[in-house]
Amino acid sequence: MKWLVSLAQSVYSKLSDLRDGLATRVRPRRPRIRYERVDEFPDLLKPSTLYVAGEDLHTWAAALLCPCGCGAVIELNLLRQASPCWSVRHHRDGSVSLMPSIWRSKGCRSHFFIRNSKIDWCRFDSDSSLGRIRRP
Repeated sequence: MKWLVSLAQSVYSKLSDLRDGLATRVRPRRPRIRYERVDEFPDLLKPSTLYVAGEDLHTWAAALLCPCGCGAVIELNLLRQASPCWSVRHHRDGSVSLMPSIWRSKGCRSHFFIRNSKIDWCRFDSDSSLGRIRRP
């Protein structure tokens, strides 16, 4: 019977190692970005929420808390006459995308896209002098 206990412990150990290895390879889920239409931005913004200010079909600004967790408020221009300018796109499945990317030049220096209501972080290839964007 000792051999059976030893075999069971060995199998359990191998399964545990396999489970731990898979857990480190699984990417954490990216939070979904909620879209909220407002007349004016609220005083306190909720995390994972893209606020779009405007009336009827006319929008002029968007705001969100930086998704890195630093707490900074990011305000974006949606007016095509001014530069820089972003655009919001609604998809049939109810998700939202924001183009182009958002790249903070100060503070946390986060760089990301909002695509299909998910944060898509930009990473840079350190070997390249141009800092090419790689998808994580």
